[in-house]
Amino acid sequence: MFTVIAGTVLLAMVHALIPNHWLPLVAVARAEKWQPREVTMITFIAAFAHVLGTVALGMILGKIGKELEASYGNTIYLASSVLLIVFGLIYFTVNLPHHHHSSQKDVVAYKRSKRKWVMIFIVMMFLSPCLEVESLFLSAGAYGMGFVVTLALIYAVVSITGIMILVALGFKGVRLLSDSFIEHNEKRISGMVLIIVGIVSFFLH
Repeated sequence: MFTVIAGTVLLAMVHALIPNHWLPLVAVARAEKWQPREVTMITFIAAFAHVLGTVALGMILGKIGKELEASYGNTIYLASSVLLIVFGLIYFTVNLPHHHHSSQKDVVAYKRSKRKWVMIFIVMMFLSPCLEVESLFLSAGAYGMGFVVTLALIYAVVSITGIMILVALGFKGVRLLSDSFIEHNEKRISGMVLIIVGIVSFFLH
């Protein structure tokens, strides 16, 4: 159970670092000369939309995991561990980078009202759920829906906090790491986390 929580926290942190989750917002905010308070509010709304999309799918998968546990008993723990390892290997092998990031140059000449920008970010973030963490929600279902809800709350706090911190730093011009490194290695890192969680869960469920 602890390994699933740890895996969720790590994946939420890695996923928050993906440039297309915060860089477009930073670019627009700076190009449109938004106030810091506006940036904070819009970032929270966009991050919440992202979490909502991820958790909505996660709750469905958690319910499926719960029903599988009721039908197959302890076998589901073994199966979920194997699935985590398989998903991890797939993500690690494929490792397709995201290409949805935007630069400040892209939006300087693309003026929109603040309300339209907010709607764009809400839709964009809602439709880009963290698919990597969904496999953990499926595994969490074996421990009951209470654990799934707890996992959703943990994921929400880590993701929203991470995105808000990155946007705030980016808005101030601070760069903590190479955007291209995260963009091109996010799947590989996520895959490694899933593999480790699957292996540990196999022995300690």
